[in-house]
Amino acid sequence: MSKVLKNAFLKIEDLNRMNDAFAKYIFANEKRKQLTLGLVNSFFEFEGTAEIKDFEFVDRELDPDREQGKGVVLDVVGKSSDGTLVNVEIQLQQYDFMDRRTLHYWAQLYHRRLQKGEDFHSLARTVTINILDYRLFTDEEWPEYHSCFAVLNTKDLQHALTKDLEIHFVELPKWQHDGSRKMKRLERWLAYLSSKTTMEERRQLAMEDADIRTAMEAEKDFVKDPLCITAYEQHQKYLWDKRAREDFVRKEGFEKGKAEGIAEGKAEALKDFIAALRASGKSEEEIAEICQKLKSK
Repeated sequence: MSKVLKNAFLKIEDLNRMNDAFAKYIFANEKRKQLTLGLVNSFFEFEGTAEIKDFEFVDRELDPDREQGKGVVLDVVGKSSDGTLVNVEIQLQQYDFMDRRTLHYWAQLYHRRLQKGEDFHSLARTVTINILDYRLFTDEEWPEYHSCFAVLNTKDLQHALTKDLEIHFVELPKWQHDGSRKMKRLERWLAYLSSKTTMEERRQLAMEDADIRTAMEAEKDFVKDPLCITAYEQHQKYLWDKRAREDFVRKEGFEKGKAEGIAEGKAEALKDFIAALRASGKSEEEIAEICQKLKSK
């Protein structure tokens, strides 16, 4: 029996539901595409934009369109019969330039729709949904947990150039629910994904929402599958290693900066001391002798 099979054990209550391997198992699986459709429409319902009626998975890998170009492998990509294309990204780790990264993903999807010989009317609504386990915007920039971007006329922020671009961000650390009102569909999904939610609270959600009930049933199969557990643990290890490297670099940078600061401070103090000696009338020979005595101490 392989080492993987021997050690294949994971408790449902310990699952990190934002883990890349688990998220793809739930939301990028043909058997459970109704869950993906429900998640996507929960954003559209929340924002008041057009919902889609069906969802067909398409290739998640976007090859570079030129030599030396950057390829992309996305989490979940699907299209609806009305032409709407949707990309869902569930992110545990914090990326630099997430704004530009997201726009790059969106642009890759959008322009790939246009085949040789087709007119621009073939292009259609393309939506990117990002669920982040970290804060992307400061509270001063945007304090709410959900934001939605489009191409708008800056003169009135109402007139849209096109409805083809729609980019959503959810910042999970900003989301909270005090229990004073019934959750909306999007909030139920966020509660399901959030590490702050208890198993008892998830079971309550499952009683209210059939999609979440299906997701929780799928968890039982996930934790029994050695291949799923291996993929899950590899991603967790990658995140832990990445965090350890970042902490090390941060610490090294701090220590280096501290040492350089001390050295710069000493140099500045010596410079001021020499200037004071000159102002007192000391000759350069006398100053050199005094400095030498200080160094030898």
